[in-house]
Amino acid sequence: MLTCGVKLCTGHTNIAKPVQSYIRSVYKSNGNTHEAEKYAMEKHRQRAQFVGGLKELDKKVTNIDALLKEGTSYYQYLRGLTTRFRVSTSQAGWGYSLNPFAQKSIYLQFSWSDAYQEGVKFQSFDPQHEKASLLYILAHLQSVKARRAHAAASKTREDEAKSTEEIKTALHAFQSAAGILEFAAEIVGKINTPKSPDINVKLLSMQAETMVAQAQECVFDACLAKKVKAGSLAALAKGCAEKYTKAKEFSDCYHSTQWLARTKYPWKLHLRHKILCWEATALYHQSAALNKAEKHGPEIAALMAAKANVQAARALEKEMRRGSWGTRLKFVELGALEKSSLILEKTIVKRLDLAEKENEAIYHERVPSLKKMEKIEANLLAKPSAFAEPPLNTESPLALLVPAAIQEVALRFRQELKEDYKMRRRDAETKAEEIRTALQLLNLPAALDAREGTQGIPDQLWARIQEIQAKGGSGHVDALLKQVLTAQDKAWEIYNATKGTLDNELQEDEKLRSAYGGRWTRAPSKEITADFLSQLTTVEGYLKRAASADEKLGIKRKKEDASMQMLKGSRADIEANVPKVKTPSEKKDESPEEKTLKEDLEQLNKIIAARPKIIDLAEEKSNEWELEVAFLEDDRKRVDSEETKIRLNSSLDIYFTKLKQIDDRQLELLQQVEKKNEAWKKSLESDPQMAKRSEYFGKLNSGVEATESITNNLLQGLKFYGDCMAEYLNPLHQKVKDFVVAREYEKKMHMDQITRALAAVGQAKPMLPGNNNNNSNNNASS
Repeated sequence: MLTCGVKLCTGHTNIAKPVQSYIRSVYKSNGNTHEAEKYAMEKHRQRAQFVGGLKELDKKVTNIDALLKEGTSYYQYLRGLTTRFRVSTSQAGWGYSLNPFAQKSIYLQFSWSDAYQEGVKFQSFDPQHEKASLLYILAHLQSVKARRAHAAASKTREDEAKSTEEIKTALHAFQSAAGILEFAAEIVGKINTPKSPDINVKLLSMQAETMVAQAQECVFDACLAKKVKAGSLAALAKGCAEKYTKAKEFSDCYHSTQWLARTKYPWKLHLRHKILCWEATALYHQSAALNKAEKHGPEIAALMAAKANVQAARALEKEMRRGSWGTRLKFVELGALEKSSLILEKTIVKRLDLAEKENEAIYHERVPSLKKMEKIEANLLAKPSAFAEPPLNTESPLALLVPAAIQEVALRFRQELKEDYKMRRRDAETKAEEIRTALQLLNLPAALDAREGTQGIPDQLWARIQEIQAKGGSGHVDALLKQVLTAQDKAWEIYNATKGTLDNELQEDEKLRSAYGGRWTRAPSKEITADFLSQLTTVEGYLKRAASADEKLGIKRKKEDASMQMLKGSRADIEANVPKVKTPSEKKDESPEEKTLKEDLEQLNKIIAARPKIIDLAEEKSNEWELEVAFLEDDRKRVDSEETKIRLNSSLDIYFTKLKQIDDRQLELLQQVEKKNEAWKKSLESDPQMAKRSEYFGKLNSGVEATESITNNLLQGLKFYGDCMAEYLNPLHQKVKDFVVAREYEKKMHMDQITRALAAVGQAKPMLPGNNNNNSNNNASS
């Protein structure tokens, strides 16, 4: 009986420290976090004990059930980590998946030996890969348990009850091993990170079929001990042969062939040997059934075919003992194979000789060809036992911490709120611009400012000009515009570099896939870069909208250049350019029309200032929310997260209702201002000088409004590009670079495998597609 090859831990793996660091960085320190950190250390020690037990497995009698329990407990813990927290699938700073919300993750590192080649080591950072490796080890333990039980059954055949019990133990253990391997194959099929060659889906399937075949052998042994009819035994033996045939098919796949060729044990020959022996066993028991039915000619035909099969199996044994397999190590499995096939051959030959003598002396029946005989229908009673993942430990200290899924929902909701506040601030600026544009068309407040005095500039207007001059005036605006355009160029540069890297990697992958066909088994780039491309598309939309806004600001800067230049100089210099009007003999009181117009303009200014303040208050309110706690409590009550969002957002209604009221009031005020401005202008006496003064103040106000508006928008633009590069572009660019490095490693590994395969059949070393050597392409595609 074969066991799954053992995997041993080849490096120090600390699964406690990364978990503890994550807990400290994500959660507020309290009793729950302290217990969780202790629990993480306890599980780390248990894992160390488990991997230590694996090393002692063959050196002394080990309690297999205790190891299985420890391994299952570790799997349960690992599953709990990946379910509850964000665990990275790659080394710190590397990554295959881009999740802008997962700012903090647990980074783990695992190292195991190859199950077929002990000297080969593989390091992984993906917890799913660790789960697959652990499942393989659990299958190995089950197979060791089965082999020990089967060996014990052989030694206790005189005690029928004890022997039967040991056979049952072996049967269940082999079936459990097969089920675990099938489940591992499902997990491996979904892993997008680099995988250890020994847990390839085809190799796992080969092992699973081998375990089922050996379980079927246990069924056969139990039935043989119970002296079941020969026809039933033939069907059971045929089932063993079919299962070994299925395992052989998986071993003949490209990857399996390449990897098994480097192992010390002759796996493929072993499977072929088993197929022939069980075919011979099935024919032998079929012959017994034919003898009972007094069909002596067909009986001899079956025995002759059985003899041919067992002799073909015996012929393989010389090759199995030859070379590295025989000279370097003497495997127990080979000795058992040779012994069983020798006994089977002697039994068949003895029975065949007797049958031929009896037929010649008594029956004189014609011996038909094997093709004309009735085929043996296989009876498969052994099947893989479905593996059920151990349930999550709801009583562990980790269960008291917020799960990663809840954190993810909370972080996404925070991002949604952040985007909503950005949109509302843009809307507030748009509404403020609407006020400025409407007043500028009415020459307000310039016309009112012109009447504040007869010679100089009103103090309120001068204060705004002075603030602009203190910042650098139009020169400051130009410098900001230049910075924005530079930031835009830098953002597009990173975007194009990132997209170009992905496009090149995709093109190279397609060339390799086209060149090597089925031999190129690496995961397609198109599938595993979909997340990257989706993020790039999102960023591209952001950059295009920002570029359009930047272009409009540049146009506005040129359009308002003359009015912005008027803001240069001292107050005296600017006032010297103000058109003079005659000083009235006595100061006139404000007219009712002028007074109400000023009041409306003051309200509009308050509206411009109020909107950002209200949005800030709403944001401060939402920042006070403990989102993780809110979502977790509702989740326990089976309340959908969308309903939780609606409930939380309802507490902001007071702020957003106020914004809606302000919007309505703005529309009302602008309509009133237009009417009151007309009424006020009609009440004024005609004064050409005052008209010139009003026009001048209109341009001056336009320069002030344009400078303030453009400056504000440019500062927002700089912040946008800074956030975009920090939160999206730079992390994405780095992750793509790391992804390509990892893909290069995979490519090298696959090229090495193809090189060995071609060398084995005497072909030239393959060349990468795109080389000038035409022969290289021919070799690669062959």
